[in-house]
Formats: sequence, C-alpha cells, structure tokens
Amino acid sequence: MMVLLPYNISKAISEQYGRKVTADMMSDVPSRSLPEHIRESLEIKVPEQAKASMICLFNFEASGIAGDTVSSYVFSNSEVQVHTMVDRSVPAWVTEKTDVIIMSYSGNSPEIETIYDVAMRKKARIHCITSGGKLAELCRSNSGNLLTIPAGLNNFDATGYEIGALVNLYEAMGIAGIKDAMTAVLPSLTEYRDSVWDDCRTLKISAEMRDRVPVIYSVGELRAVHKRCKMLVNQVLGRLAFAGELPEFDHNEIVSWTEDSNSDEFIILMFRIKTDSELLNRIQDTVMELLPEYDLKMQVIDIEGGLMERAIKGIILADAVVCNMKGGE
Repeated sequence: MMVLLPYNISKAISEQYGRKVTADMMSDVPSRSLPEHIRESLEIKVPEQAKASMICLFNFEASGIAGDTVSSYVFSNSEVQVHTMVDRSVPAWVTEKTDVIIMSYSGNSPEIETIYDVAMRKKARIHCITSGGKLAELCRSNSGNLLTIPAGLNNFDATGYEIGALVNLYEAMGIAGIKDAMTAVLPSLTEYRDSVWDDCRTLKISAEMRDRVPVIYSVGELRAVHKRCKMLVNQVLGRLAFAGELPEFDHNEIVSWTEDSNSDEFIILMFRIKTDSELLNRIQDTVMELLPEYDLKMQVIDIEGGLMERAIKGIILADAVVCNMKGGE
C-alpha cells in the first residue's frame, strides 16, 4: 500500500523565504523569474514515494508546458514509462500499479472530477500538483498525495513552480538524477535569461512579429516552446498565432508557404536545436535553406545546451519576445 504524504510547497516556500505570493502580485505577462521559481521549488524536499514503473500525467490549462518540458528529459533518461495525456480519458491500462499525476494550476478545470473519479476506481496511486481549487479539495478528501504551489500567479508565471514540483515528484518516485540534472542547469538558465531579455536580437524579433501573424515551428523535443509562444500570443496579446512540429511541417505545409500569395502576412519563427538524429538535423537545415528563397519573413532561433535546458531556454526567449511586444502596444 502506498504511504500518502501530502506536502505543501507553497507553505514551505513562504516559510523558507519569508514571503507569500498573493493575488496583488499577479501580472498578465510572464515575469523574468522563471529560473528563480524553479530554484525555489527544487529547494523544497518532497518525501520519498513508492517507486513508479508507469506514470500517466494529465496536464490542464498552461500546465502542459511544464509537463512537456520535464517529460522530454524523462523519455531519454529513465526506464520509467511516462505517458503525457493529451485527451481527457483515463486509459484502460491504468491499474493499481500506475501512478496518475494530475497537474492543474487553478485546480478547477471541468474534467478534473471525472478523471480523479476514474483513477480512484482503478485504484491508481494519485498525485496532484495545483495551487488549490477543486483538485486540491479532491486530493485532500481522498488522502491523495498533494503538492501545492503558490497561488495568486497567472498561468505563465506558475510554470517555473510546476517544473520544480514535477521534477521533485519524479525524483521522489524513483526517477533518480532528474533533480540534480535540473539543479545543474539553473546557472546557465539564469545567464541566458539575463542575456536575452532586453537584447537587441530579442527586440528585433518582437518588432518583426508586431504586424504579422506568427507561425512557430520546432522539433518535438521543443514542443513546450512552440506551445508556449503560441499561447502567449493568443492570450497575452489577443492575436492569432499558429504552431507545428518538424518533420510534419516538412510533409504538410511547405507547399503552401511557397505557393500561397498570402504568405507575406505571416512570420515564421523556427526554434532550432542540434538533435541526436542526423536525419532530423538535415530536415531542419533544408527547411532553413529553402524557405528564404521565396522571400518569406523568417527568424531562425538557435537554442544551445543540453536536453534539460534547451526547452526552458526557448520558453524564456518566447516570454521575453512577447513581453517586449506587450510593452510596445
């Protein structure tokens, strides 16, 4: 039987740092503090859990950004199976041997009760990451493993705390080394944030996006980045944006970019990394060489570093670009 150990990260952060995150600190844009939020969350020790062999992770609202960011590392470095759920149905393979993680910043997404109820009937071990709401109530009343993060933030500022909480939980569930890996890249993330936030390149990207519809592309590892950028443009700026992944972009959309006369109304943002796949690297390079030949507006953003840090760097840059655009309106 699992020993259920509720743990309040929000309370621990308040006690450790002598401050409380409140509603009057909320902003409609992301802050520059993503690395600091991750660090604060990582410094809170989560009690050891039963060892996991299969994890079913449900993300709601913008929490999917944190889920995708951390899962990319887990997929490549752990034998524990982690399935990040896109739909809202609990798979038939979930059993009492499965760990179900439900992550929702607000805790009030309408599907939460149904998923929680099905997971309970399947006798899965349930973990919840949230700032409160319905999800926290369900977890407390059913003795689930509750990790609460600071309330009073917008969804975008919650991402750092969610990343840290999820890393802590994975480490406690037996995915060894993930916490050390995240801690090790924090200096690099902080340095990157300081170098790009008001940098002329970032300001240039913001200026070129201002009068065009952005279309954001990346490989699957950076899924969190193109989702984040699109979400920010949609929700913070109230504008249309589109996103997609290589190599599917190469198969399905490249013809329309080269033949549609309306393409000059858009700007392509291509987040590029060097992957372990020579084929995928070649696809990225080919697209970079081909599209500019058609006088398309395009910005290629190269992200360097290791697997754990690349997606977070992309998120930081997307935050900086959109915050600059918001400030210029």
